[in-house]
Amino acid sequence: MKSNQQSKPLTQRTLFVMKRDRLESRINMYFQHTRDIASVIEYLIVVMLRDALSCSDFSFLCRDLVRDLFLNAEPSDLLRKYCAYFKDYFAAGSEWNQVKARLFSSQQEYDRFSKEACFYKNILNTPATRENANPDLNLRFVSVFKDAAGKRHTLTIQNANERRSGIEAIRMLKVLTTLSIFKTASGVKRFAEFVKLNRPGVKETLEEEEMYDELREESVQASAAEETEVKTVEIIVPQDFDVTSLSEAEVLTLVRVGHPEVTSLENLQVLFVAEEPEESAEVQEPVLDPLLESPSPQLEPNDYSLVKDSSAIAVTNPPEADLQKTKKPKLLTPKAAYVQSLIANRQTNTKKSSNKKNKKKGNNKKKKR
Repeated sequence: MKSNQQSKPLTQRTLFVMKRDRLESRINMYFQHTRDIASVIEYLIVVMLRDALSCSDFSFLCRDLVRDLFLNAEPSDLLRKYCAYFKDYFAAGSEWNQVKARLFSSQQEYDRFSKEACFYKNILNTPATRENANPDLNLRFVSVFKDAAGKRHTLTIQNANERRSGIEAIRMLKVLTTLSIFKTASGVKRFAEFVKLNRPGVKETLEEEEMYDELREESVQASAAEETEVKTVEIIVPQDFDVTSLSEAEVLTLVRVGHPEVTSLENLQVLFVAEEPEESAEVQEPVLDPLLESPSPQLEPNDYSLVKDSSAIAVTNPPEADLQKTKKPKLLTPKAAYVQSLIANRQTNTKKSSNKKNKKKGNNKKKKR
């Protein structure tokens, strides 16, 4: 049973997740039980990719095994195709020249077989420090490939090297498209075409309940923000009243008559509506209404004032000679009457101020004469 396990091909998960010591032991044991040189060589190229993209050190894995294969195994096209990946496993000069002499008849043959391997080896050897700027982040590379049948597959590399740029990582990941060890259940090549790459980061510092509490708090804040929408307040004014002459403090005073809770004009839209002319109606039998009183001779037709007992006041014009029609009196609420009185008082004060200025001008002219 144990022998069967050791001769079982290594999976994608084993190659990209298992720690260095165990992974090295698994590859050595697999070769001892299978003598499968082709798979072992491709396994080690995958490990080189993992070494280049992660912060963990997987360099020179199974060094003794690699040296033995290239120095003693029967030469084959597979060894010729991939030997350039393992150049650093051998001492420069005579030892590496010995490997080349065993596998190739000339430099031209070496160049022809090793062109692709040399290209990807240079990419995998792109220097980068393994120290991350944010060690508290659990970064990972999440890549997507298409298999030979067009179906998508995801590959995740944990403990991703933060120093690697997206372009560097994509170039390195494409080495998988040159390998044949990864197959789908239907037997087609799993990593036939590169599609895309992401490197999401997750901070593992928050408990799940705290995260949901934060989401609920954000929801409450959003609801409160919706409640602070602009509110519209309408104020009825005489038709000939110039609303542009009102100061901000005067507008706030008028608003607070009907909305005492308002303390600022912020988030408030004030609409001034001109008072509609009174409608005419047929003469009816007089009705005694305690809310209506005959206009005092001391009041002008358009003058309004607030009664202390908060009863509403409506002012009507004297009856006309023609008794066929009369104006229909309009009832005002105490708040509306108070607003009208404020506006009327302001108009009166404005007129008095204007008259004083005119008198001063007249006196100045007399003095000059």
